[in-house]
Amino acid sequence: MSSPPDRSALQVPGPSGLTLALTLRDFARGPIPMIEGLQERFGDVSRFRFAGNTMWQFGDPELIEVVMLRKAGDFIKDQITHELDDLVGQGLLTSDGELWRRQRKLAAPTLQRRHIQAYAEAMVRLTRAMIETWGDQADRKFHHDSMELTLRIVVKTLFNLEMEHEIDRIGRAVEDGMDAFHERVHTMWRFIKTYVDPPLQPVHERAVETLDDVLGDLIRERQRDQSPGDDLLLRLIQARDDEGHAMSDRQLRDEAMTIFLAGHETTALAITYALYLLANHPGAQQRVHDELDHRGGALGANAANDLPYLKGVAQEALRLYPPAWIVGREAAVDVRVGPWHVEKGDQVMIPTFVVHRNERFFDDPLRFMPSRWLDGLEKRLPRFAYLPFGGGPRVCIGNHFAMMELVLVLATILERYRVEDLSESVVGLDPSVTLRPKGDVPLRFIRRW
Repeated sequence: MSSPPDRSALQVPGPSGLTLALTLRDFARGPIPMIEGLQERFGDVSRFRFAGNTMWQFGDPELIEVVMLRKAGDFIKDQITHELDDLVGQGLLTSDGELWRRQRKLAAPTLQRRHIQAYAEAMVRLTRAMIETWGDQADRKFHHDSMELTLRIVVKTLFNLEMEHEIDRIGRAVEDGMDAFHERVHTMWRFIKTYVDPPLQPVHERAVETLDDVLGDLIRERQRDQSPGDDLLLRLIQARDDEGHAMSDRQLRDEAMTIFLAGHETTALAITYALYLLANHPGAQQRVHDELDHRGGALGANAANDLPYLKGVAQEALRLYPPAWIVGREAAVDVRVGPWHVEKGDQVMIPTFVVHRNERFFDDPLRFMPSRWLDGLEKRLPRFAYLPFGGGPRVCIGNHFAMMELVLVLATILERYRVEDLSESVVGLDPSVTLRPKGDVPLRFIRRW
């Protein structure tokens, strides 16, 4: 006798007919309107067909925990993430299975707390070098500034180099690579790129070639010269697995590229959004200034603990504008997620941007309130209601590095300047690999002393 049909799988809420047309309309406006529309119309679970795939969206922390932690082994990276394969190769962001486990085991020790504390001095020094050129008042296109700053920081910490002559070239290649990814994945080219190359495909190929050339030269030079240093690349070169094997040249390139891109782009965005929010909330900004004025000692690796309100600013910026705005997975096998039957090959979206703005977990969720983090909120939240760095076994290995850098850069700027917003409207969002602002973020910096 055959088993009865799984009725729960047939009753999954999701768009069809008119509501599917509305979902496609939302997608044409951008991926953020689409994931918000799904949450608004169907709640924490929805399933639908899109671009030839069965898609699920899970906004419930309990279901997210199943996907990202309790049954993490039943999922692999999704198809959209693999659009980055030719840029980042098979690094930690995109690899799966035994390769991912081996690389994680090799790479994770290079970013432990005792190692990243050595980078605090470089973060402060490079930030001070940036603001030294500003004088008593400066009107800045700050997203550009923050991208250049974090690029300098990651080049210094990853390669122990300043690379002044390559900064602009690398920065342009990264921008081009991200723009091409956005075109392939988050526009109507997603439906037709199988048949016709998107317009930015040649730009993408040049960007990959440029980054391959620059990183390849740096890796080969560091392999030849293994003099002592604190750079992450040397630690990757010297890392050995349980059998005593080192990373191959290709894996070194892929892991260096992954750290390079992740450590540059995401932190730049968090810094930009934090200063934008403070510029629009003068009371919160004054509280940051007061905390900085009354602290003791120099800025260092413990800044996030020494400056609790500023850390709350960082956490709140990551909540409202998470650089990793969505997480994707693909079911590697048929798997149950709560009451739902997810079939092998189904694509799963975890909309961090939507989860972070859910009123079930955050009072007045659209309001910028750094103080909400000062009374133990993070410990009271459901485990996966706040996930700016992901979670489970694939949690970002650079989370401590990123939080330290975020707080140190903000503290270094704000101890000397107050900031005002020069934009004429609320910042627009342009989600790609990361949650980018649309256009410039014009800010005015006015010297405090």
